[in-house]
Amino acid sequence: MKHPPRSGNRLPDFRRAERLPWARAMLDHLDDPAVLHWDYAEGDGDIHTYVWLQALDYLIVMKKYHDGRRRLIMAFWLEYENKRRKLAQKHAQRLL
Repeated sequence: MKHPPRSGNRLPDFRRAERLPWARAMLDHLDDPAVLHWDYAEGDGDIHTYVWLQALDYLIVMKKYHDGRRRLIMAFWLEYENKRRKLAQKHAQRLL
């Protein structure tokens, strides 16, 4: 049985893309107190590294592997207060 092709075209979100260069700058300046970063054990057992520039509501999420390498999962601007609250909770429950 042949699988149907993927439906729909993914269109670029230019407003989101404007902020993408922030990711590299944030990762290069993890020692800056304005950049919160922590590891968190997700419900499925994966460890995710969160990097949050609170002042500008920008978040980077990476998957952390057992050998210490990380892979970018997503980077985006936080639009909603409930997402900020959930991140603050994850920060409070971070791995030490």
